[in-house]
Amino acid sequence: MKKKGFKTMAVSAVAGCLLLSFSATTFANTGSGYASLKDAVESTMLTENKTITTQFEVKDEGVIILSRNSIKKVDGDNKSSENSITVDGMTKAFQTSEGNGILIKEADGKYYSVNKSDKKFENLTASSSMVKLAEMFADTLVGDVKNQFVKDGQTISVKLEGAQIPELTRLAFSAMTEKNSTRMEDKNNVNQDYDESMKLMMNKMPKLSNVNIKSIAMTATVDGNTLKDNEFAVAITGNDANGVTHELTVMVNAKITDVGNTKTDAIDTTGKEVTTIDRADQRHSR
Repeated sequence: MKKKGFKTMAVSAVAGCLLLSFSATTFANTGSGYASLKDAVESTMLTENKTITTQFEVKDEGVIILSRNSIKKVDGDNKSSENSITVDGMTKAFQTSEGNGILIKEADGKYYSVNKSDKKFENLTASSSMVKLAEMFADTLVGDVKNQFVKDGQTISVKLEGAQIPELTRLAFSAMTEKNSTRMEDKNNVNQDYDESMKLMMNKMPKLSNVNIKSIAMTATVDGNTLKDNEFAVAITGNDANGVTHELTVMVNAKITDVGNTKTDAIDTTGKEVTTIDRADQRHSR
């Protein structure tokens, strides 16, 4: 799909920014705070049983334009989630449950079933090549940022502004936001039959060009090898279609609880009309 210029939804920019900043501030492996943070994040990522509660907020020049709350429960291959998204005063709530190769989604009282891919994926461990590659990639991105971390008891924090943010991270962020924008548009096109209201909501988000990271701040709470919570504050700037500059502030607060004690929730479709969606057909339509 051809694109004119570098335009991306604000949330796509946010997603790329958060992923890069999370990686850059997670896997640095020297200094008093890095080793404990790395061990806790790695352990939490690899655990197969956990509950993740996330609050997500985007402000444009101080005005909230998007907020999201979600609770995701993971128990091996079984997963469930409850979500609500508010954009420009419009709220969308939905829930999902996943098990036995089937993903069930409920939104606005309508039910959808998606057959998952039969492709088998590697069970990740600390020694997995994908995990080691992620560490190497993040170490390259982080550069001298490792010297900016501060550890105070169980709290580890870092704040980067302007020139403190590595140039390689900026470049990688730009590439990632462009890719995320394409994926979001494809997803909207594929899902339009059953999630048109979500597409309309997300289209209200500002489209930005010349996106730049202004600042990144992170505060994590670590208890031994467990990451208890992680807060991000990210500021980005960009121009809309009229050339007006916007400053978006993104705040994310994620808490990890019930490690080893999480039970997922199943969606009961008994007596419900369920629309079946074939992922193979989705892939062919792209």
